[in-house]
Amino acid sequence: MSVLFAFLAAMSPATDPVPPSEPMPEIVVIAERLKGVQVFIGQDDEGSWHCSLDRSSGVPSLDSKLCKAVTKCVRKGASTDSEVEQCVTMNKKRLLARFEREYRKQK
Repeated sequence: MSVLFAFLAAMSPATDPVPPSEPMPEIVVIAERLKGVQVFIGQDDEGSWHCSLDRSSGVPSLDSKLCKAVTKCVRKGASTDSEVEQCVTMNKKRLLARFEREYRKQK
């Protein structure tokens, strides 16, 4: 039942009482960079988890948060390429939205 509700909620059009503002150029650039970032997660012989990115989004704190989020997904069981890819995509969107909110507060 909750899966059906989540699916229906995702299908419902979002209502936003405030018209969206134009994205700031810096945010757009960071978002484009983040889209191209590939995340690599591995575990060494001692059991320690490691994360690396093939490039940076240009914001070190955002890169670090992405690594932590994706490592968490893998540790909790995302094991196939599609599961990991879905995790990366979902976390990129979530982290970018949070970054944008924080960025707008500073301006």
